[in-house]
Amino acid sequence: MNIKKISLAIMMFCGISSAHALEYSVDKWNFKLDADGMVGFLEPKDDKTMFIDDWDVKAQASYRLNHAQRFGAVYSIDADCVEDDEYIHDAFILFEDRDIGRTEFGFTHSIARKMGLGLPDVGYLRINNKSILHKELNLKRVLISDTAATTGHDALRLNLATTATEYGQYGFSVSGLNDDYNYALDFAMKFKQPNGKLKTAYSFAVSYMDNPKNYSENTYSPTVTADWRAQMAAGINLQYNSFIWGTSLRMIYDYNPTAKTADGLIAGTGLSYDLLQSSVSITYLFSDTHVWTHTTRDGIKIDNGDYVHTVLGSFRYKYTENTSVFMSGGLTDATPFFAVGLRSGF
Repeated sequence: MNIKKISLAIMMFCGISSAHALEYSVDKWNFKLDADGMVGFLEPKDDKTMFIDDWDVKAQASYRLNHAQRFGAVYSIDADCVEDDEYIHDAFILFEDRDIGRTEFGFTHSIARKMGLGLPDVGYLRINNKSILHKELNLKRVLISDTAATTGHDALRLNLATTATEYGQYGFSVSGLNDDYNYALDFAMKFKQPNGKLKTAYSFAVSYMDNPKNYSENTYSPTVTADWRAQMAAGINLQYNSFIWGTSLRMIYDYNPTAKTADGLIAGTGLSYDLLQSSVSITYLFSDTHVWTHTTRDGIKIDNGDYVHTVLGSFRYKYTENTSVFMSGGLTDATPFFAVGLRSGF
């Protein structure tokens, strides 16, 4: 148990009283600080109860040039990167024009991930991003854990995104100068209809990574070395009154790999419902690896893929504007589990 991380999460809860981010403006400058954290327990069947925690902190500073344009900088850190002995999740500068779009340069996720659509889930086990559930249960299988395309956040990257209009939003990323791959290119688009009783959103993204070298996107995926990696991701979200339904898909293809690879696909769907201060959701994920690649570049046969089914039901009660308690339960890879926790932020 990491006492330093637990203490940090608890201190965050004790110091939180505002329902909004801490924000200060002077002249044309604006400074903003967001933080939230979660503490709880996860109990697999016939195993000991595990303490779980999660937190993230994000600081932003911006200078307004005029009513439509601003420069800025963003820095963020979270529990996941600290656990990997990293102390930067985001560190980039930005330029934004309301009529044209946004440019980011530095260390951050690609436009393919930022414009992706996650699955409805009111729990806090990060089912849409490096799942706490899958990490803590330590599945002995190869697993693609979420449906958003990613090339990590450790490479120097340029993101370009248009302003969202009735004709959609489009984005492009290029990254490199890191030890994981030579370069990566990403393209994404999103279409939204936020008006009316039925609100809709659609997303699509493609990604290309040249020469990944011992690359792994999370702790439960094997490293991959190949000539190149290609990804495709798509998602749909529909909202009608208090109901939200979503479904998404991600496919990964590794060309000419040298060893066991994590290529394959993951598909999921979910439904959530809000009633006053309470929310419920049910989410299903299916991961299948080694779908496309069956031999390495040395001609070694790769074993048949690993199928992993995950069903997750969650309940959340919003105690105050910025504090919630949650319960989650379900089944993943034939392992039943139950989790409870508290999350708060400003």
